[in-house]
Amino acid sequence: MRKLIGLILFSACTGTIGTGSGGDDDVPPVPVDVQVTVRDGAAGQANVRVIFQNADNTPIAEKVTDAAGIAAVEMPNGGNVTVIRTYAPIAPAPANPTEVYTYVGVKSGDRLVLGHELDTIDTPTAIIVKVPDSLQNTVKVVTPCGSGQGTAPYVPITVAGCPSNLTFYLTDGNQSSVLAHAAYGANVDLGLQSPVGNLTTTLSSTNLLPGVTTVEAETRIMDGTYQLYSSGTKRVDATPANVNMPNLQGVDEMVVATIKATDGTQMVASRQPYAVTPTIIDAGANLLPYVTTPEYTPTAVTWVETGTGAADFVIATLDVTPKNGADEYIRIIMAPHTGLSLAVPLMTGADAVFNPMTNDQIAGTHELVRSTGGYDAARGHAFGVPSVLQNAPMNGSVTISYAGNTPPTL
Repeated sequence: MRKLIGLILFSACTGTIGTGSGGDDDVPPVPVDVQVTVRDGAAGQANVRVIFQNADNTPIAEKVTDAAGIAAVEMPNGGNVTVIRTYAPIAPAPANPTEVYTYVGVKSGDRLVLGHELDTIDTPTAIIVKVPDSLQNTVKVVTPCGSGQGTAPYVPITVAGCPSNLTFYLTDGNQSSVLAHAAYGANVDLGLQSPVGNLTTTLSSTNLLPGVTTVEAETRIMDGTYQLYSSGTKRVDATPANVNMPNLQGVDEMVVATIKATDGTQMVASRQPYAVTPTIIDAGANLLPYVTTPEYTPTAVTWVETGTGAADFVIATLDVTPKNGADEYIRIIMAPHTGLSLAVPLMTGADAVFNPMTNDQIAGTHELVRSTGGYDAARGHAFGVPSVLQNAPMNGSVTISYAGNTPPTL
């Protein structure tokens, strides 16, 4: 059996299922608030500033996140939400630049989750994982909240911001592997697990359009949005590539295709249940326009699009060094795709220091995005992963298009 990854986008159906009693009390009230959760790993981050604004940038309210990392305000008409993250220095390194994330076009009822995939803010903890004696040489232990390596039977790993239950992925020098789930604790016993070997499969491509110069493919094993294993990136536009993949069950697979052309680069991630079978990339399906000549100014980001297709939204990152010698900061803006420009939302009051000014030094990245379910479905977790590609839903996909050869990250 072979998988044909056609990069097809699906639309989700929504509706209300009643209990059959026919009363209005059976329908829960529709929330009118917008809630933001700031977390790194699974750990909520308290005292993070969140600014809620109307669509015209006028203020509604400013909050700080509570002990669980949550802030919420009623926004029946929607608007914009900005999260301002500041960091203390961790010696000997200086503090990271302030990060200013803005969601343009939120809707009442939105539940937005923002933060770093791994928790580097809270104090890390060492735990000991007992691994099967049959694992040989160096044993690597990977979890969504930290990793480590050593030799059997006891491998120390360093973690932070872990959930109460963890996925553990173990590999050794002979490419034997174990996938297991266990409760978080200072000592985790996986010694009775049975390692499995690798299987060989192929990655290939078809339907290359004119102008395409290279197609690369990668298949990843995912725990939610976290990557446990990767085949590595293989070039597949000329000949198929052989890859070794673990013989696992009950996990997700994400296939990522990178399509490079004379006009730019696109990446498409599709998710499906994991199966070690040959995968064919349809390199001509559901592409976006290519992006060229992005320009970053204090008031807007502009760009040129070449080709067909329609994006759902855009993400722009501005790295700003103020002309007045103030500290560097980073503006990250997500907004519906409405044309060939994105206005930089204005902050007010004391937060106006995060409005870029004339003669500030501005560098940036910019990407067009199309996602299964559109902007409304993608908005909730788009700022919770290093790349929006990782949010591809089961049996769905995410496409990004950007200038150059380096994919944008958050």
